[in-house]
Amino acid sequence: MRRLLILAVSLCAGCMTPAYSPSPVTPTATPSAVPPAGSAEVVISGGDGREVLAEGMAALPARGGADIARDQALNDALRKAVEQGVGTLINSETQVENFALLSDRIYSQSTGYVSSYRVITEGLEGALYRVVVRAKVKTADIEDDLAAIGILLLQQGRPRVTVVVKELAGWDDFFADDRVMSQTMIETMLLDRFQAKGFPVVDAATVKQNLKKEQLKKILEGDNEAAVLLGLETGAEVVVGGTVERSVENRTIGGTMREVHVIRMSTRAVGVEDARILGASAITTKLPFSVDQAREQVVDSTARELTAEILGKWKKRENFTILAISNSSFERVQLLKSEIGGKLRGVIRVISRDLMGSTGTLEVISETSSQEILDQLGTRNLAVGFEVTGFAGNRIELRLTEEDGQ
Repeated sequence: MRRLLILAVSLCAGCMTPAYSPSPVTPTATPSAVPPAGSAEVVISGGDGREVLAEGMAALPARGGADIARDQALNDALRKAVEQGVGTLINSETQVENFALLSDRIYSQSTGYVSSYRVITEGLEGALYRVVVRAKVKTADIEDDLAAIGILLLQQGRPRVTVVVKELAGWDDFFADDRVMSQTMIETMLLDRFQAKGFPVVDAATVKQNLKKEQLKKILEGDNEAAVLLGLETGAEVVVGGTVERSVENRTIGGTMREVHVIRMSTRAVGVEDARILGASAITTKLPFSVDQAREQVVDSTARELTAEILGKWKKRENFTILAISNSSFERVQLLKSEIGGKLRGVIRVISRDLMGSTGTLEVISETSSQEILDQLGTRNLAVGFEVTGFAGNRIELRLTEEDGQ
């Protein structure tokens, strides 16, 4: 009867949370040092969050009681609950490839994410102690958690950010003198916001040394290629470019005519690797009395929108890598396409773009970066022999060799 009751509880819990369905536990006689499973909820911080089921296991130690195994199994269950809770932020492929990283950055902080938990079943199964918990994992603010953001940054190779945002009254003023070139206040403020989130940054002084006036104009006008060139020159992987317009409106506030400062900031973040837009923002702030407060507010809102969009793009983990292949033939290009799709981790699909004479092009769509694709090409023992003749951004140049399987 006891087995049937435990089985029923486990199955009901599994129906409520399809992400995990615990198998029935048959507890053996629980040692006196181990508290029996109870129905009380253990509240760590608040008790709010997304509810998930998770199972943890631990081996009985060579020396010591089952209480030690129970503690380890409970901690394992809470870590796995956190894994489910942050699943929207980090996909399963990344979990496999970065297990140690996740252990250090997320799992080790499981009690910081689990607001409360309830032990559903627990007991000894031979030399293993197994615990099933229903835990509430806090996910509402996880994108603002520096540990979670740090994982995404590390997965992307800690890309550096630089900012080119200038205040303009009009394009005529832009060429009249060099005041626009010398502006750094808004840029510094935005860089500070990115740095506070854990993003490595390229300082404004480095940008100023490399930035030419015509190049600046193109970036401010929205030329992605100009932004990519600046990124390559300064060592930045993300370039944020944009403009600020400032004006003053007179309004009656509390029966008194006041100056209202209006600041409009339009920005976009460009990925240097593939020249795609990672995020865009258009914010308008209107505040009386203080232009400095208006600037602070518009910078805060812009940084919040851009970081959210950049992280959103990275969470999707969809990258495009161009393979330019020389000394090729149709059969060998098709074989290389098949090998890449079947042997390289993170590859979503491989597309044949063209084959003209002995030159072909493949496009690899993957959850991994172009650098990771390049690294795997050299370690996966593909059936097609080749040598890498060039690499820049998201483009890899290959020359097929006479001998295959190298």
